[in-house]
Amino acid sequence: MSGVAVDGSDERAGAPAWHVHAAAYTALYERSGDGFLLTNPAGGILTANPAACRMLGRSEAELRRVGRAGVIDPEDSRWERAIATRNADGYFQGELRARRADGSTFPVDLSSAVVSQDTAIVLFRDLSRVAEVVARAENVHRAATTVIDLLETISEGYFALDEDWRFSYVNRHGERIMGVERADVLGRVFWEVFPQLLGSPLETSYRHVMATGEPVEFEGSYGPLQIRCEVRGHRLPSGGMCVYFRDIVERHAAQREREELLIRQQAARAAAEEARAAAEEAQRVLTEHATHDTVTGLLNRWGLLREVRRLGDGPASADPGLVLLFIDLDRFKLVNDTLGHVAGDQVLSAVADRLRELIGPRDLLARFGGDEFVVVLPGASASAAETLARRIVESGDDPVVIGSTLLPVTTSIGLAHATRADEIDTLLREADAALHRVKAGGRDGFTWFDEVLHQQTVQRVETELELRRGLTAGDGLVLHYQPAFELGPHPGVAHVEALARWSGPGPGLVPPAAFIPVAEESGLIVALGAQVVARAVEQIARWSDRPGVRVWVNVSPRQLALPGLADLLARRLDEAGVAADRLGIEVTEQAMDDSRLVAHLEAVRRLGVAVAIDDFGTGYSSLSRLAQAPVDVIKVDRSFVTATGTPKGRAVVDGIVRLAHSIGAHVIAEGIETPEQLDAITGVGADAATGFLLARPEPAESVSWESRFPLSWR
Repeated sequence: MSGVAVDGSDERAGAPAWHVHAAAYTALYERSGDGFLLTNPAGGILTANPAACRMLGRSEAELRRVGRAGVIDPEDSRWERAIATRNADGYFQGELRARRADGSTFPVDLSSAVVSQDTAIVLFRDLSRVAEVVARAENVHRAATTVIDLLETISEGYFALDEDWRFSYVNRHGERIMGVERADVLGRVFWEVFPQLLGSPLETSYRHVMATGEPVEFEGSYGPLQIRCEVRGHRLPSGGMCVYFRDIVERHAAQREREELLIRQQAARAAAEEARAAAEEAQRVLTEHATHDTVTGLLNRWGLLREVRRLGDGPASADPGLVLLFIDLDRFKLVNDTLGHVAGDQVLSAVADRLRELIGPRDLLARFGGDEFVVVLPGASASAAETLARRIVESGDDPVVIGSTLLPVTTSIGLAHATRADEIDTLLREADAALHRVKAGGRDGFTWFDEVLHQQTVQRVETELELRRGLTAGDGLVLHYQPAFELGPHPGVAHVEALARWSGPGPGLVPPAAFIPVAEESGLIVALGAQVVARAVEQIARWSDRPGVRVWVNVSPRQLALPGLADLLARRLDEAGVAADRLGIEVTEQAMDDSRLVAHLEAVRRLGVAVAIDDFGTGYSSLSRLAQAPVDVIKVDRSFVTATGTPKGRAVVDGIVRLAHSIGAHVIAEGIETPEQLDAITGVGADAATGFLLARPEPAESVSWESRFPLSWR
């Protein structure tokens, strides 16, 4: 951790902020109840604190030997997404399952952040023992360290400089306040980034700390912002210093609370009795933070679960049963994206106040995370629950006032009922499923979880389990192939699309619509896509007698977003001895609006693998971006082909063909089912066509290389 100081606080306004400088490093690392790891990008473990060794049942040397693969639960698919998110965004936080040396697993609340090119921090907490950790807090430092989160979660700005004045770390709030991107400043000299500060009082303070290591506190400015700084030298061999700062205009309340906490800490060190009192206060704060949300003051996820389980601690005959309302704010992300997170927090607080006024004194209310709220009604009837849900939905008619802005805030609500309080986990899943039905139906309403949703949930779980089993065993995926016929003077097959089917436990093949969405939601789409590529390339090798045919495979956005797609394709082609121009990948047009995905497509094209836009016209891609996109083929969606029976529909297809040809792309019209449609798309100049009129998808050995409809009729 050379050049990086550790500092943490809750990122929401009003929460206490704990600053751990070099003097408390030993307490953080050696005596913390949280596991602490330093890792490299390949998953190797560089060092581990005692708490990590204790929770994982291994010594530090054993952890270095087994690395990440030895401490994650291989059955937990969330690890793959978590690692990809951390590597792509630089930060991840969420719940996962870890594995001990004896093979047993346990839930952890894990946060990880990349702090340099070769190093990442991993901080994790055994969620099965949160209550025990709270009870064992013995002093202020112990209580303080248990509430520290990674630097990315604090609501204040923070950056670290090494002994050569070069940036070694900037947190996300530091980026926002200083108006920089960390990727642009890491490794650069501070005075090169902020030359306007040379000769200012701030320079004098910084150079004093760098030279002496003595801490300095002062108020200063970065452009129009007035900030309060705490600057401290690293007590590490590498030297350097860290700067902790906040916008004092917006954060007076949090600053005062932090200063009061620092005063209590100093007083606690003056006398043993005061120290014990401060420790008790810290324990109370820890308990509050562990069970309450500091933006709204409501119970959080863990606090709600604790209170519900207390309802079930009495005799079974006294258990009143529960009705649960899962509430989601519609389009809340637009508030954060347009007005900022401060306005977003104000909206959340306003909604929380409304919900407090609507529920009864025995009801439980929690902010479950993000823009989600949960209401638990002990012993409520269905009609009473519906009445409350209706009142909550109707409250959205009154906009939330943020400054001079009136924001309409509508809600979607899923309801579920259970006869016992210990069924809360099932109840949450069912209410969430009902909530998603409301979202899919247009939002701003409520519905109950019912038998149809139950069967859909069961079917989804069974499908996911079957996908996991089949992908592991390699016996579930089946590919069918549908040819596209050229419409020029010499009709023939130049393109074949590989279409995924699934051979499940029941009779017949499972169509894509029944398993592809499950694969997307569960994260299995990456493994599924890799198998599709492998099978398709192997089939290309077997079609060596048809060298002019290119086989196309669909690539999901998630698969395209992961680094290394071009390497995967190159490896498969090399293993099968297949030329790159025999393979093509199909992506949606939305991929062209993401510069990162476009870069991945350009790497694919450099291999010689072609790129097609599938279902063109159904998205909203910018035409200016499309004109510069790495595209070889545009596939016209069947909905446009169907519309060619009208002058307007034919004109739309004509425009798509002209656009494609203007950027040098080949055009394949999909879904041809009638001679009239074939005549229409031929008339507007499409290059090739595919559809049931010409040939159906078939297993590789049954592919129709001759059209079912005589293309020579023209």
